[in-house]
Amino acid sequence: MRTLFVTCLYSKLFGSEFGGRDSRDGHYKNSLKSLLKMSDAKFICYTSEDQINDLKSFFYKQNKFNEDQIQFKIFDLKNCEYHQKISELRKTQSNLLHDRCYEIQYSKFFWCLKNCDNSDFDYVFWIDAGLSHSGLIPPKYLDQTKGYWEKYFESELFNNKLLNNLIKHTGEQIVVCAKENQRNHWSKTLPKKYYNNYSFDRHIIGGLFGGKKENLKNFCNLFDENIKNVLNNETELFLEENIMSLMFFNNNELFNPLLFDIWWHEEDFIPGVDLKELTLKEKSFYKIIENLNNI
Repeated sequence: MRTLFVTCLYSKLFGSEFGGRDSRDGHYKNSLKSLLKMSDAKFICYTSEDQINDLKSFFYKQNKFNEDQIQFKIFDLKNCEYHQKISELRKTQSNLLHDRCYEIQYSKFFWCLKNCDNSDFDYVFWIDAGLSHSGLIPPKYLDQTKGYWEKYFESELFNNKLLNNLIKHTGEQIVVCAKENQRNHWSKTLPKKYYNNYSFDRHIIGGLFGGKKENLKNFCNLFDENIKNVLNNETELFLEENIMSLMFFNNNELFNPLLFDIWWHEEDFIPGVDLKELTLKEKSFYKIIENLNNI
């Protein structure tokens, strides 16, 4: 089974018209380096023209990967199909999340769809480049023997066993990560009028999803239908995860979810919260990754 992971790395958007998080370059690069331990898969990473040479230097020269393992492609975010509409709505929203780039969020599905036509692959998944980090993964699964970047971003959990079990779990459906959203509220959802049967019990995460490429192609086309409907009828920008959550409840038969309750692990620190006790009752995100290693 030939597998492709699609991802992106745009770490210079902070303060720009697109919106993005500050000081994430090292995080994203070293996390993506960790994800490449799933070496039976190929990675395609979209990025900007002003970053591609730096990324090639980091991955090809410094860390000895090659184009059979990871390939970089330039995509100008202004070419996102929804850029003009996003720009219009940004101007009217004072409470918008400026650390999130909506062009990237919506382009995930365009990039996946584009690569579903590639005959070299049987499975296509999206994965966020920054997924491997100490905020999600506890120290016991991070490399504590090397330098700063490895200590916080290099995890043994991302490997070919995880890859194979992810494919098995997917089966004939689309795999998504679904967070509990009532006891541990994380996100609002779309207006009730968009739901066949309204629910916000689960919030779908945009960091990892995919499956057989024909199934993913249908999923991406369904996202396109839904986002166009929402953008044409709302004066508010919604996260791609809000659209995915709508799709999850309206088309539940399409999905085989990986369920979790909270982001935090037992070694995190939150003032006033006993995380060791909480994580005994609630399933941490990293348990999804851990379980896929132990099946």
